[in-house]
Amino acid sequence: MLLFFGHGHAFSEEQNSAFFTDGNDLVLVDHSMYAFHRLKRIGADKLTESGRTENIYVIITHTHSDHVGGIPLLVHYAYYVWHIPVTVAVPSAEVAENMLYYLDKIEGCDRNAYRITDASGLKWVKNIIPTEHAPSLKGKCFGYEFEIDGRKVVYTGDTSMLDNYLPYVDSDTYFYTETSVRRSVVHLCIYDIIDKLKTLSDSGTKVFLMHLDDEEQIRKIIKDTKISVSPIYTEQ
Repeated sequence: MLLFFGHGHAFSEEQNSAFFTDGNDLVLVDHSMYAFHRLKRIGADKLTESGRTENIYVIITHTHSDHVGGIPLLVHYAYYVWHIPVTVAVPSAEVAENMLYYLDKIEGCDRNAYRITDASGLKWVKNIIPTEHAPSLKGKCFGYEFEIDGRKVVYTGDTSMLDNYLPYVDSDTYFYTETSVRRSVVHLCIYDIIDKLKTLSDSGTKVFLMHLDDEEQIRKIIKDTKISVSPIYTEQ
């Protein structure tokens, strides 16, 4: 359902960054610098169904650099090279202010090259789900419930909470959750959530893991379960 340019954590070389397509629209969920370089190399037109991308959307979960660091370059590259407009979709008014300051005042992006809009107005977004992540970004971290190709997709973003997403998850859901081997106050530890994830996957929920700090160990933990690691896009 979602494909990933990378599914690693912040300090990895292939940072977590997801996308999907809808007709001639390319929809990115966050966009790291690593994701920008992959997308630049691949070319946006190779990802959309018709082979011609008309619009690029970036849906923001939170403003850590491994999630928004590639957006300024994307904005200008898409505008000057691909001639494709970029819409940055934000989960709250406060995040909108932060992203406008970042793109306008810090990066100096051409104001004609992008627009910032409320993510709740996008046709794919069914619910914006507040969550807890880094204390310094309290109130500014979110996950999403999407509808993609008629299917329910729940995406946690970076989170230290799982239970706030469960009311949105049922047996028909594609559920993408972050997880780590190492415990911290800002991420979900695989050892703490594995039983819940097994219960979900056994009931029919398609569970995918992302933002991984130790993929080898996580693959060992989910071996012989129905849980999967999030799929990486393979260049043709």
